[in-house]
Amino acid sequence: MESLDWIKDENNRATDLAKTGETLNSKAPRLVSFKKRATPLRMVKSIYIQSLYSQAFDKLAFDQKLKKGKNAPELMEEAIELLLKKYKAEF
Repeated sequence: MESLDWIKDENNRATDLAKTGETLNSKAPRLVSFKKRATPLRMVKSIYIQSLYSQAFDKLAFDQKLKKGKNAPELMEEAIELLLKKYKAEF
């Protein structure tokens, strides 16, 4: 059992370091986790648009994806919001 004492020592040391937040190598990179933003509940609504508009929207959505901007549902919601404001519809 003496051969396993070093494992217990290392576990105790790791636990103590975890509690204090200290590290033995402060220059070592740290793992940073990002919380994924919650997306709102969405419903499927079919719309029929001309091919020209469809291609332009797809290109816009792709460009935004490359820029890490808004995704397609967010872009479509923004367009619908602008229409609702223009025609003074309640939402």
